[in-house]
Amino acid sequence: MVLKHRLCSGKQRARSESDKALREQQILDAAESLFLNHRFHGLTLADVARETGLTKAALYRYFRSKELLFIAVYRRAMSDWVADVEAIGPDGFPEQFVDRILAHPVFCGLTAILHIALETGLSEEEAREFKLFLLAQTRRLTAVFAAATGQEEAACFRYLMQCQQALIGCWHMSHPPEPARKAMQAEPLTVFQVEFSDTLGNHLSVLTEAFIRQ
Repeated sequence: MVLKHRLCSGKQRARSESDKALREQQILDAAESLFLNHRFHGLTLADVARETGLTKAALYRYFRSKELLFIAVYRRAMSDWVADVEAIGPDGFPEQFVDRILAHPVFCGLTAILHIALETGLSEEEAREFKLFLLAQTRRLTAVFAAATGQEEAACFRYLMQCQQALIGCWHMSHPPEPARKAMQAEPLTVFQVEFSDTLGNHLSVLTEAFIRQ
């Protein structure tokens, strides 16, 4: 079976800069799908190489570890989401912000496993560089929120962190491991089933109302 992310001429080395950029995006597409649909700790670079049709050695020329590959995938997803939020305009805050979170399921899924994915495997310098990226993106949003709502930037930052915490909790409750998911399909355990979008939307609405009223 030919996988949908398999690269054309995958075993040939990309020559031009445009070829390399295209191949890197194809690798990120394949890795994104794998990270979202499989347990992170069970995945290897060999799995990504197999999905793309590259050899592991060829993949290693782009990303030397699974963690650095995850960071590249996450940076792309978060950058897209932040740009989408910035495009709302001041009249759309805060209501459309909640919609923009739910409109980016890839960003949601990757955020939910972010801390799990990066527990190990990064050097101190790599971890610092990525954290600085997260801080820069969050500050961009903080500035937008402060301008749109008149709230202090510190309050906007806390609100964003609370939204992230709600997202992570709702994602894991709504995406349990397969044995637990199957067990909850029958009574009386169906009460533990959680639908991600509705549950997160409710949590974010409560957080947003409290944020605006403070």
